[in-house]
Amino acid sequence: MKSLLLFALFLLSFYISGCSNKKTTSDLFSVELISVQHENFPFSELHSKKASVIVFLQPECPFCNSYGKTLRELDSVFKKQNILLIGVVAGKNYPENEIIAYSGKNRLQFPILLDPEFVLQKKLRATITPEAFLVSNNGAILYRGMIDNWGYEIGKVRPIVTAHYLTDAVSALLQNKPVSPDSTKAIGCYIE
Repeated sequence: MKSLLLFALFLLSFYISGCSNKKTTSDLFSVELISVQHENFPFSELHSKKASVIVFLQPECPFCNSYGKTLRELDSVFKKQNILLIGVVAGKNYPENEIIAYSGKNRLQFPILLDPEFVLQKKLRATITPEAFLVSNNGAILYRGMIDNWGYEIGKVRPIVTAHYLTDAVSALLQNKPVSPDSTKAIGCYIE
């Protein structure tokens, strides 16, 4: 009977361990990237924030350009909530002057980081731009996917946004509620 109980405890601990690892990217905070302004950005700094939102971007992606105003508004709201918004350009397809021009054209005030070797992209398994990740201050990915449901297919958009996935995820976090949905399929340009 005692061995059966020990076996049950082992299974329970294995299950709990598996659940806790499901959404945790414990090594995310070991990443260090450089901003387009050539400043080091250690992701260990994210511990000090309530949470962080990481959005993968590409200067030539039509969806990324269309979301300029939305990203500015989100950055303004998130700052007041101690949530850091970060833009990341993965790969080497875009010269820095093009990324700076994209940021300037869209008047983005948040850090734009360079990920030339796809280090962060691989850790988060980002595939599309714009694709957003809400990360808690302990490294758990609480949400990944679309910012909202404006675009529903390549080249097709709704006249009115009816679902604000990212802001809903942030609101749930701030209210200590489960994030639902915790993922959506991002629509946009493939990261290359």
